[in-house]
Amino acid sequence: MKKIGIAVTDPSDWTAAALRNAIKHFGMEPVSFRLSRATSNIASGKMHADNIDLTSLDAVIVRDMGPATRGDAAFRFDLLCHLEELGIRVINPPESIAKAANKHASSFLFQKNGILTPRTVATSDPDEALSVLSSFGGAVVKPVFGYKGIGVERLKNDGSGARRLKELLDKDGMVYLQEFIPNPGRDIRVFVVDNKIAGSIYRIAPAGGWINNLSQGGFSKPCLLTEEQKSLGLKASEAIGTVYAGVDIIEGDRDYVIEINGTPSGKGIFEACGVDVTRDIAEYLCRSINR
Repeated sequence: MKKIGIAVTDPSDWTAAALRNAIKHFGMEPVSFRLSRATSNIASGKMHADNIDLTSLDAVIVRDMGPATRGDAAFRFDLLCHLEELGIRVINPPESIAKAANKHASSFLFQKNGILTPRTVATSDPDEALSVLSSFGGAVVKPVFGYKGIGVERLKNDGSGARRLKELLDKDGMVYLQEFIPNPGRDIRVFVVDNKIAGSIYRIAPAGGWINNLSQGGFSKPCLLTEEQKSLGLKASEAIGTVYAGVDIIEGDRDYVIEINGTPSGKGIFEACGVDVTRDIAEYLCRSINR
């Protein structure tokens, strides 16, 4: 029986539990482990986490990398790369996880591949940052490496916005600024698995808010995609190189891709639509390792 590792921080996480069930459904054995408990023994070549020999696995699904310092994050990424080098299938591939997690890198790749995305500037120059805020007429500032909408702020083009911009530059040494796109108070999460649309939802901001992330109080509803939105989702996933992804689209004067998640939760779409994207992921993995 093929043994499939699931890298997860919280074993009770809905998506992790759904992945375990999906892996069992396709006749494989799921094994959960935490990258935060990983060890790499260079002399012996052994890598383990939570008493699991990672080199004995047939494949690994990365549900999440877990919160980490810079050194921890680099080590976890290296570990996944080493497993891949040993011939163990890792999804998403480490390189695509890194690209998706880095908003500057993913924005660059969207632009390079002709995928419509809001005007975006990353800078360490205070004068340039103020100029961008002014030219955008206000902006959304995000951590380059962020998750669940944490640290996302909307800055107005006024004195308070300029002061906050300076504070963020002093704290982080750089800022990632994205043009704010007036929208209906929602965004679209498109789930892509194996270059196919698995489903989609609206993520709607809570009353009085503007951040649509479900982890920030937003809620989901079923969404019927236009052909343009389907195309954007597929192109974004292809540009980043993901096997599965959550692509976020904002509806403005046109549809824009705002970012991509390489370790998305499947809970929102299941609750809104009854679509279990983990089945699609497990089916893809079963096919790929049995070829």
